[in-house]
Amino acid sequence: MSTIIEPGPHAPTQPGNTPDHGVPAVLSESDLLGHESRFADTFKKDYPVLWWLTLVGPFVATGLALGLIWLDRGGEYVAKLVGTGVATFFGLGRFVILFGSDMKGGAASAYPEEASRFSFMTSRELFAMVTWMDLCTACLLIFHAGFLYSIPKLGPSLLKLRAEGEFFMRTQRWIRRFTFIGVAIFVSFPLASTGSVAGSIFGRLLGMSRKATCAALVAGTLMGNGVMFLGSELLNKVPFFDKDNPLNIVGGIVLLVGVILLLNWRYRRFKKQFETPIASS
Repeated sequence: MSTIIEPGPHAPTQPGNTPDHGVPAVLSESDLLGHESRFADTFKKDYPVLWWLTLVGPFVATGLALGLIWLDRGGEYVAKLVGTGVATFFGLGRFVILFGSDMKGGAASAYPEEASRFSFMTSRELFAMVTWMDLCTACLLIFHAGFLYSIPKLGPSLLKLRAEGEFFMRTQRWIRRFTFIGVAIFVSFPLASTGSVAGSIFGRLLGMSRKATCAALVAGTLMGNGVMFLGSELLNKVPFFDKDNPLNIVGGIVLLVGVILLLNWRYRRFKKQFETPIASS
């Protein structure tokens, strides 16, 4: 099975990313789509059962899980759970684990009457939800990237994430030397450009097999989500953290948003500083 990265003088190259710089050349978008399409055809032909399991399995398993939760907690709970999942995927990401209802000073503790609207899950439940979403997303992207890349609007967005992988590959050479650990750490970072989506693309860019990429994503997801979960557990033990003081809620939200903005600002600034010499050369 071929890989996305094609080292050697005959592989396609991009400015600032040539074999002379010690960085493997990266396929263009059209070559990437062609490669994934050929893999999909071969994968479906040789392993039809596994092909269907990796494509339909995440949706079927999620549907069954939601059905069981519906029977146990009702349709209203499932509707809020789906809404939380959507907000997590497109918004806070794994930071949502910090908003568990079991936290002192959390919204559910301060406003019990409104708890059912915005804080109905514990940190453990949020940890499980985010981890499940990450693993399902990784399964689809690793084995069926060609199909996802062809979806209007979604496909181009996923291809743009490939640039993030290229950036890390050019700037952090230690990641190429320790690919598995590097991808796992990359996935665990609480940045908008990391996570299972970018990690699945990044792992393939580094020439990892699909199985190795999947294993690295599992490790990185558990590390990143585990840090958030432990953070929420430690926050519960902070002395003098009055759960009935509304200022704690406001301060917590401000702190959370500030951390997200700071991490992304530092990342974008570092990326811009790195790319400026390449553009001027």
